[in-house]
Amino acid sequence: MSEEKSNQEGLLAPKQGVKYSDEVLKNLSDIELHQKLYETWDFHNKKIIVWGRLRRINGVVEYYKVDYIHHALTNEKLEYPYDAKYPMRNGVFISSSAGRSFFKDEEDTYIKAELELSPKRERDKHNNPFELNVVSSSVELLVELPIDITEHKNVLENTSGMVFSNDVEVFISQAVYDRQLSKMTTDFEVIKQRHEDELTSSVDKIKRTIEENEKENTNLVETISENYEKNKLLRLENKQTEKIILEQKETTERYRSEIQELKVQLSKLENDMSQKIERLKHYVVEKAGFLKDFEFIDEDVYFQLTEQKTDQDIDRSNFLSFINDFEADYGKVAAYLQAYLKDQGQYYSRHIVENYLTLLRTNDLIILAGDSGSGKTSLVQSFAKAVGGVAKIIPVKPNWTSSEDLLGYYNPLEKKYLATPFLEALLEASQYPDVPYFICLDEMNLARVEYYFADFLSKLEERKEQPQIQLYSDDEAAHVLSELKGVVSIISDAKDKFSKNGIVDFVALMQDEEINTEMKRAFGFSDKDSLIKYHGDIRRMLSGVLGIPSTITIPNNVRIIGAINIDETTHYLSPKILDRAHIMKFQSPLLTDWDAIEQEIASYDFEDVSKPVEMGIANLGVRESYPNFTPSDEFCRLFTKMNRDHFNVLGVEFGMRTIRQGLNYRNLFKDVQDDDKLIINNFLLHKVLPKFTFDGTKPVGDFNKLEHIEHVFLTQVEELVNGLSIVEEFSVVESIKTIAKSAAANDDVVNYWA
Repeated sequence: MSEEKSNQEGLLAPKQGVKYSDEVLKNLSDIELHQKLYETWDFHNKKIIVWGRLRRINGVVEYYKVDYIHHALTNEKLEYPYDAKYPMRNGVFISSSAGRSFFKDEEDTYIKAELELSPKRERDKHNNPFELNVVSSSVELLVELPIDITEHKNVLENTSGMVFSNDVEVFISQAVYDRQLSKMTTDFEVIKQRHEDELTSSVDKIKRTIEENEKENTNLVETISENYEKNKLLRLENKQTEKIILEQKETTERYRSEIQELKVQLSKLENDMSQKIERLKHYVVEKAGFLKDFEFIDEDVYFQLTEQKTDQDIDRSNFLSFINDFEADYGKVAAYLQAYLKDQGQYYSRHIVENYLTLLRTNDLIILAGDSGSGKTSLVQSFAKAVGGVAKIIPVKPNWTSSEDLLGYYNPLEKKYLATPFLEALLEASQYPDVPYFICLDEMNLARVEYYFADFLSKLEERKEQPQIQLYSDDEAAHVLSELKGVVSIISDAKDKFSKNGIVDFVALMQDEEINTEMKRAFGFSDKDSLIKYHGDIRRMLSGVLGIPSTITIPNNVRIIGAINIDETTHYLSPKILDRAHIMKFQSPLLTDWDAIEQEIASYDFEDVSKPVEMGIANLGVRESYPNFTPSDEFCRLFTKMNRDHFNVLGVEFGMRTIRQGLNYRNLFKDVQDDDKLIINNFLLHKVLPKFTFDGTKPVGDFNKLEHIEHVFLTQVEELVNGLSIVEEFSVVESIKTIAKSAAANDDVVNYWA
């Protein structure tokens, strides 16, 4: 064969002796580098098609590579035309998904595929401008044929899909092999099937005859048996009917008599209870009136004691009903709330509204993270208004170091509890149990959260019932009330003893010299002691006991939210906080796609979005135990494997509680969108990526931690959410890429918050 003809057919052997220098290659584009390769290796269709052996590499992380690389037409072994750190005989990279699809356990696997240039960062890292990767979509499985090439070479050269070497390996495309094998067995299968069909037909005919005879005999036996039983039952029924009717009449009369007697007893009991309750109310009103008249308590405390409190100043006549107007559809109400917030001047994407509504229903701690002015506290306030709730924004101070800064403390000298705005918000919420309260700790990480919030967060972990907080000792309250009882008794006795008309307050009582002298004697005071000062002391102590109980139950109408900024003035969140919270990260509003939000809202076609929605406390989530971990559940299996393959390898804390929180979030989020890929996307953003803070240079198997994120973890996440349509701001894939890019620019230090 002439050289010209061979060159036209693309069968020239690769120019293996050629080696290009750095000087020649340094300014070449990817297209020019690719051209150098296929010209050097003599691929005239501008595609580098090779065959080789697929291998699985087991280690801390399982991955795949292709070695024993040969030219697909000439079968010559290929080497890079460059003195590479990783020569071609070491193999080329293939994605894990493609590797798993084609690899056969316990045996050599050969494939045919196209190669392309690796990403530039990989070529630079390995100091090889020609480094190649397998194009996953081009992979084709090859089957080895057990024949001698010297006897069949002429035939093999004309066989479609065939590759071979000068040794004994002969491979053929899996598709060609399957087609030929199918053709060879077709006639045999047709003949076999015809005989089987004839035999089956004969057997079926015999079976049908037997079944028909058995059915006829069975029907005859059943008819005889039924007639016998009917006659037997009729005889029994005639004897028993009269007896049953008589017994039922007697039972009915007895029940009627018992019910009548119970009604009389119940009426009497209700009357007695009503009288006792009225007497109790009268007693409380009388004693509370005495305390108010003598200025031991203010009017607001008097109204609280006598259950004459006023409702929250919220006009609910103009509210829409979640049940009646939205048919309890969380997806529909989330769409409406987005439109309502926009009508109020607050632009939030549908994704943020759905996510925030779902997280509120979990009854877990929610942390909103983002730059100052990104809309965190605005979301808390505007959403509270949208559902007829109350927002309380509590600024955190940098000097907070203990739970006392959050909840206050009992002052034994003044014998009263010194409350904080946070505690006052909880107490106010307990007075209005039907109103949703959203308490936001603003700039939560100005102080170390684990110092002042850890005890309260531990209480929030209680899921079976509403958690309780002990503010101070019950003995202190009992001591104050006991002292007050003595004071009231002395004042009442003095007032009654001297029967002074018109004395209706403590000041008038003290202005009467005779009563003043008697009370000092009763109290054991000297002339120098001041009853007015003592009155003030008792008033302060009583106000503390009545206003702030020694134990408070966290109301079920309260949701706790934190808002944080990340800069040089703030502290990072500890693993304990991250393990128990859900993180929602916000970008700058200036980066928001306003047109996209407008289009989302326009697609809902609501006629009027000016009215808030009355959700109801139960519809905003019930505190209950997290779903149980079930090994057979797909979500549990997925994140158990991801923990083993990735989180544990990277040193990221990930436990059973986190998976159970994820199950709870999944169940609730399905009420707005039943999309498993979106749920996985959101769960990774809320619960996993915020824990990515470590040194990316530390080795893990064949990679360091940063390389593991880029080449292994990112690849699996891309497969899990493949096909999910979501903007970059809320995409876990884009977030991982951003983390990797930031780490590469920061000495490979991985930090989600950077």
